[in-house]
Amino acid sequence: MRIHHYTLAAAAALAVATPALAVAPNGDPVLYWNELMLGAGFNPGQTRPAALLNIALHDAVNATVGKPNKPYLGAVATFGGDTRAATAVAARDVLITLYPGRTAEFNTALASQLALIPDSAFKSNGIATGAAIAAAAIANRANDGAFDVVAYTPSGLPGRWAPTPAAFLPAAAPQQATMDSWLGMANDQFRLGPPPTLDSADYLAAFTQVRDIGSAGSLLRSDDQSEAARFWAAASGPGGWIRTVINESESRGLSTIENAAMLGLLTTAIGDATIAVWDSKYHYDFWRPVTAIRAADTDGNPATDADATWTPYINTPNHPSYASAHASVSATAASLLTTYFGSNIAFSLTAGGITRDWANFDIAAQEAADSRLWGGIHWSFDNENGLAMGRQVGAYALRSGAFA
Repeated sequence: MRIHHYTLAAAAALAVATPALAVAPNGDPVLYWNELMLGAGFNPGQTRPAALLNIALHDAVNATVGKPNKPYLGAVATFGGDTRAATAVAARDVLITLYPGRTAEFNTALASQLALIPDSAFKSNGIATGAAIAAAAIANRANDGAFDVVAYTPSGLPGRWAPTPAAFLPAAAPQQATMDSWLGMANDQFRLGPPPTLDSADYLAAFTQVRDIGSAGSLLRSDDQSEAARFWAAASGPGGWIRTVINESESRGLSTIENAAMLGLLTTAIGDATIAVWDSKYHYDFWRPVTAIRAADTDGNPATDADATWTPYINTPNHPSYASAHASVSATAASLLTTYFGSNIAFSLTAGGITRDWANFDIAAQEAADSRLWGGIHWSFDNENGLAMGRQVGAYALRSGAFA
């Protein structure tokens, strides 16, 4: 059984310098630009930049290798040409739109890529193709709702979300529940059934469980569970899964069009998993454990006791609890990567200075979900139902025929 090691850039990394890349500049251009994106300043939880980049990369590659796949962007006037030139221009143009503060870095990378290609009409056509694809990709998502202002005011009612300590930040990104999906999914297509009612035995069991194992000073949480909670707090969204594809692809020598199709579907599926879970989050507006435990005297359940000083092991994110985005995104990714690479690929990732190892993708997804309970920031039903949702989104993505 092979064990592959990857490094996930921390979300807080803001250095301007271009990071050392595992993918050589003259290596696969799809992998090269994905790794460059994952460098300084990339938040690994951001799904939109990863999906937008990989849509452009796929269609640029596809247009220069005879269009074996269905283009994501439909009919765009392209000129064929050199694949490396097309991907370089498409990626640079998309990335400077997404990360204008890294323009100099991406321009340097573009120049280094183009310098590898002898001047010719073939190169010029590739450059024109990349520019056309990038413009189409950017236009395709220009009004996708990702930056809409969606009103949200906490109700103050028992069972409903409220700002959480320590920062008591306002609710994050309610517009993500209503933005345009990537693969044609209706935003509420995978909406979960409701969480347990506050007076139910299921709620009491989940309340007791997270209170006891997820507290900052819990004696029930093992050292390994504590480490997993810290790891997954630093590892979110598509970043680690992209790293996994990069390493696995290089070890197998996959073609550029294979990489482009794989990363295109992976990142758009993760984008849709995020939209789906945000739909459930803001539909049910369910409170986080820290709010529930501190205000248990308001929940109408005589079996729960309030603890005004209870604190979770890791910081609670500032959005509703039900369901877990870590669970949904990880299950979606695991579904796709198991389909691509098989069920017996052992691998590891490093995030927040912690390295974790797993026997396969599904085990990693399960740990990602469980870690949120161990960290005291999610209920068990958030995690279990988030995993189920993610598997459904993964299956939907595979059936969609996108990038194929």
